[in-house]
Amino acid sequence: MYLVLIGWLYVVLMFAVAQESLIRSGFVLFFLGVLPTWLLMWLTVRRRRLKAELAREAEEEARAKKVTGDS
Repeated sequence: MYLVLIGWLYVVLMFAVAQESLIRSGFVLFFLGVLPTWLLMWLTVRRRRLKAELAREAEEEARAKKVTGDS
């Protein structure tokens, strides 16, 4: 996943360098580089936090069953 992201950012950077104005280059970098990268990272971190929270809750539930002796 990270290799694809690095490749995407390289292509966006080359595309931005080929623009005729600095403002257009900035827009290209932001909308095609920074924004999608931020969204991808946010979704990845969110998914990992959710999985960790679910695992933590399952572990606490298992401990509670073990302490009370329920099967």
